[in-house]
Amino acid sequence: MTILMSHAPADPIAAEAVDVSVTFDEATALKNVSVAMVEGRITTICGANGSGKSTLLKCLAGLERPTSGHVRLAGHSLEAMPRRTIARHIAVMSQTPETPIGLTVEELVEQGRYPHRPWLGRLSDHDFTIVDSAISRVDLHHLRHRQITTLSGGERQRAWLAMALAQEPRVLFLDEPTSFLDIRHQAELLTLLRSLNRDDGLTIVAVLHDLNHVMDISDDVILMRRGQVLATGSTNNVLKTSLLRQAFECRVDIVAHPDGTGRQYCMVDWIDARYRPNNAVST
Repeated sequence: MTILMSHAPADPIAAEAVDVSVTFDEATALKNVSVAMVEGRITTICGANGSGKSTLLKCLAGLERPTSGHVRLAGHSLEAMPRRTIARHIAVMSQTPETPIGLTVEELVEQGRYPHRPWLGRLSDHDFTIVDSAISRVDLHHLRHRQITTLSGGERQRAWLAMALAQEPRVLFLDEPTSFLDIRHQAELLTLLRSLNRDDGLTIVAVLHDLNHVMDISDDVILMRRGQVLATGSTNNVLKTSLLRQAFECRVDIVAHPDGTGRQYCMVDWIDARYRPNNAVST
């Protein structure tokens, strides 16, 4: 059963999927998915493995064409938009971007200006100003001349993020950006994303695995289950024990954080998750 918790009608919509389905070799990855992401907010897509999270993100970002249904960016049909226009509107960070050999941080970030430069034209002074700002924004100015292959995992993620910022997008899509990072670099990246959203007004749509990261960073959540939307709306409304148990088919509790600030966090009963009987999922 899909539970929809709507925003106010006046909220500007940054991206929207309307009755989207995706089928791969007769296997259904998404089935009749309709969701909307509000401008200026952080929306995360979460759910169990195989629930359709990344497929939905790819459809919204124009990297995957739906079998049926359609996607809109700021009210415009994605299919009708030229690729160059899309690249000026959105930026995408994939889960495992291919590391370019021989390219420096600065050279990588400069590639983010391609959607804005004339065909066969050189980077302008304005372009270089944007590149400098993007590099400084992710705190990599001291590494701008280093080759990407020599950076740590966290530094590489920030370099790719700087390239995305150099596009000057209205919406940033990220597919599991904290994967393969240690806890320090996870925290640094999430802090940076919050800053980009709150200080710069950047709309962010991200697939995240860690429910505590979802609780920490999200304004809104899309909770997926078996290719469909189980619930969507504000974080507090969606991340409920009963919904999480349906989505992940194990016991997930929301408990008070020990710091005494009133924050909450998710705790999984690992024994229940491993040994639960087939009918143990509570609704």
